[in-house]
Amino acid sequence: MTTVEVTVPTSPGEAAELFGDGVAVTVVGGGTIVVPLVTHGQLHPVHALMLHASGLDELVDGDTLTVGATVTLARLAEIAPEPLATAARIPDLEIRGQGTVGGNLHTGGDLQPALIALGACVRSVGAGGERIEPVEDFLAGSEPRLVLAVELERPLAGVYLEQRRTHSRTYAVLSVAVARRDDGVHVAVGGFAERAHAVACPSVERALAGGATARDAAAAVLEDVVPEDDPLASAWYRRRVLPVLVARALEQLEESR
Repeated sequence: MTTVEVTVPTSPGEAAELFGDGVAVTVVGGGTIVVPLVTHGQLHPVHALMLHASGLDELVDGDTLTVGATVTLARLAEIAPEPLATAARIPDLEIRGQGTVGGNLHTGGDLQPALIALGACVRSVGAGGERIEPVEDFLAGSEPRLVLAVELERPLAGVYLEQRRTHSRTYAVLSVAVARRDDGVHVAVGGFAERAHAVACPSVERALAGGATARDAAAAVLEDVVPEDDPLASAWYRRRVLPVLVARALEQLEESR
């Protein structure tokens, strides 16, 4: 039987110190992803870093909304602006009440498109120390990072839509987040490929800025992503549905004026 080192930091600083460069560290926030993997023998931690007492659960609602890494999706849904509030209201109430912002961000969860559309930044620590970077840059990184908090400004309006199978414990087949900010409309999509992180849709945004209708602009989403087959849906299905979902989100955003 393998011995697992378990550490329980009691402050953000101690959490960062114990995480170090993240090598061989398994971070446990709400446990909704890690615990089932360990239970079924798919994950064998060497060092488990338990964050439940780390003090990373602060919510600061000011000019900038700062959300600690261990804030649950349920708490986030109560205070976040759209499209993030709807993204946080995942169908499974148990997961919503226990899953954390940091864990969801790390695992291709529902929050990614909304955070990108909002222009959110991630404050994290790891090799090279602490840094703040846009969500997209954080997701594109390959080295281990411990999320400390997510920071974002409230938009003028936002919409989140998704296509999901009936079973509540699956990820969304497709998800779309749009947000109207001071500098224009921003669009991001997720769920277009297994394990792929969400991405912004600059082609759609340029089309909108150029005066295209919602439906014409939405068609450009296939210039920004390459849908793939996975156990949830086929690439063919995603190519057909994604532009429709983007168009609906943009139309709802326009109706909110």
